[in-house]
Amino acid sequence: MKKIAFFFTALLLLASCSKGYKVTVTFPDDSANGETAFLTNYDTGDTLLSATIENQMCTFEGTADKGFFARLLVGGNRYGFIVEPGEVKLDIADGNAVSPLNDKMAAWSKDMEQMVNDSTLSEAESDALYAEGLKKLYEENKDNAIGAWAFTNYLMYKDFSEAEIDDMLKTAPAEYAQLKRVEKAKQAAHQLTVTAVGQKFTDFEVPAEDGSVQKLSDHVGKGKVAVVDFWASWCPPCRAEIPKLQALKAKYGDKFDVLGVAVWDNPDDTRKAMQELNITWPVIIGTQQLNEPTDLYGIKGIPHIIVFGPDGTIMARGLTGDDLANKLAEVLK
Repeated sequence: MKKIAFFFTALLLLASCSKGYKVTVTFPDDSANGETAFLTNYDTGDTLLSATIENQMCTFEGTADKGFFARLLVGGNRYGFIVEPGEVKLDIADGNAVSPLNDKMAAWSKDMEQMVNDSTLSEAESDALYAEGLKKLYEENKDNAIGAWAFTNYLMYKDFSEAEIDDMLKTAPAEYAQLKRVEKAKQAAHQLTVTAVGQKFTDFEVPAEDGSVQKLSDHVGKGKVAVVDFWASWCPPCRAEIPKLQALKAKYGDKFDVLGVAVWDNPDDTRKAMQELNITWPVIIGTQQLNEPTDLYGIKGIPHIIVFGPDGTIMARGLTGDDLANKLAEVLK
């Protein structure tokens, strides 16, 4: 009897060490049946598993020590959630995932949404609260998958220097230094330094659909102030900024030029949005999704607008709305 009990206990220990997970994804109707769903790693973008959707459902099974943030890709849509040992259920109808860590993330997200949407707060105050929320979330979850997500998003949300990032890594779990998003944050910090206010513009080239080459230098440093808008069709704040730019252009006319740079977007979606928004200024559009321009300028979120002086010197960056209007009033007087 003791041998049997010992053997049974050993099996339980072996099972617990394997730290297996099972992700069950359910869809609201049968329209996705037959499609392939991909489970990808949020940090690296690598595809880990794929599954065919049948009877409005698909499953993924594997092992994960501490768990990890993942993205489900299906039908052109992305759903972010945490994969952790045990059972994880993702309901596409409401986009919610259920498991201990996912429940914790959902509660934090709800609290942060209520806090930053306080109408009495300025945009800067809301941004500061969200950044502080990310920092606290990381500090409280260093031993699980939430911590890595919060840490990398904190780095990308604020403009840290490379030295500041290195200092934070000294007190972070050792494996964080190997995260691709940490590497990307350090690269962005470097690029922010070399493309800071007061620096001359850094040129880039983008192949166009007709085989020609589009250059930033075709529009910047030409003897006139140039406002360059890095944007995407799927980005609501980007779309909301377009009418404000149009109003400024109507106010000042030929005193400054506007250039759009379509990034992180499908070229066809960009062209469609240009028609919908009645964009008449030139827009640099690649033959596929553009990442290089934002990498070059250390841009971590859009819309991101850079004001270049007549000689191509960066006069301001990261301004939108009234802040941009005030800056243009200053430089165009």
